[in-house]
Amino acid sequence: MSSTATLLLALLSLVAWVTLAFVVRLEVGAVHLLLAAGVALAIRWWALRPEPS
Repeated sequence: MSSTATLLLALLSLVAWVTLAFVVRLEVGAVHLLLAAGVALAIRWWALRPEPS
């Protein structure tokens, strides 16, 4: 998976989590899996990002 795709999936997952958790007020615990996925993908993007030139 490319660095850009990882970052986009992380941001999309976090936006979906904020929307479902705070806007829609969905109180299902499984919605927090989006938070976990977003954070894990963001950390993966940070760790594998290209070196600055």
